[in-house]
Amino acid sequence: MKCDLVVDGGGSTTRLGLAAEGRLLTRLDGPSCNAQSTGGRGLDVLAGLLERLWRQRPGEVQRVGTACLALSNASTRQALQETGAALRALAERGLAPLRAERLWLMNDIVPPVAAGACDIVAICGTGTGYAAMTPEGQWARASGMEYLLSDEGGGFDLGRRGLAAVVRMQDGRGPVTRLAEAAEAWVGEDAEAPEASGKATRAEALCARMHGEGASPKLTAARFAPAVLAAAAQGDTVARTLVAEAARELAAGITAVASRCHLTGPVRVGLGGSLLLAREGLLRRELFSQLSLLGWQWLELPVDPLEGVARLAHRLTREPGRLAKVPLALELAGHT
Repeated sequence: MKCDLVVDGGGSTTRLGLAAEGRLLTRLDGPSCNAQSTGGRGLDVLAGLLERLWRQRPGEVQRVGTACLALSNASTRQALQETGAALRALAERGLAPLRAERLWLMNDIVPPVAAGACDIVAICGTGTGYAAMTPEGQWARASGMEYLLSDEGGGFDLGRRGLAAVVRMQDGRGPVTRLAEAAEAWVGEDAEAPEASGKATRAEALCARMHGEGASPKLTAARFAPAVLAAAAQGDTVARTLVAEAARELAAGITAVASRCHLTGPVRVGLGGSLLLAREGLLRRELFSQLSLLGWQWLELPVDPLEGVARLAHRLTREPGRLAKVPLALELAGHT
């Protein structure tokens, strides 16, 4: 039996699966394979996960037809080429699931719009990303230049700003916020700093958590973002301001790609990522209120982004030219 290999490599999690006709047969979740999140070990992580997935495949699966890898690593054309070369090398060394008849590499923002689920996609998880695609294949994308140059309004940005608000409060440079209590719980009760006041101890504990040996500042800060959303939902003024500012950044990204693709009429906007799909819905409501006059249709993408990659892989078997105008998608040489 022939199946498709599908991979979604986000900033926090890597999701892999084998699919047939756009439906997942089996899946595996693991740590991020993003180079910024792993200290440069992303491809080693990915290779190990691919080997595990292939060992656990159903007995009837013998080969891969279309391999579709949507990786946050592939955020620029240079990164796309470099990652593509590394994947080719892994395939040549015999990594079975990459020895597909057709092998596609793309940024992880591509599948929702390219699969036809929506006209615009807005992703807000650890980072942010926006893309639009017309029926003729015209493409626009915004953000996604990693956390030092973009990703405003995403988990890292929101979490970092929430933690900074706590430090500012303790310094006397900012207003009182219940985020301080959330930060203390987030750090843990056992954090102490010798010969320091209680406030200094808390601030130093935050610093140690963010910058400690082996810590990833990107992922660490992003893990505090849900606490900011929770505090905002409880009415904390500082947290609500941060969430409103995050929503403004999301609105700016969405309208930017819509304008560049000249989208008009009944535009469908697909929302994805852990923060936009969070249960309390506060960030979504803030976003909707800022763009309410546009009359667009808002869709929640599947919580599992791997489903979108599986649908795109199936579509690419029928429409191999679907991604011809997408600069962040690359077809690598396949194996027959």
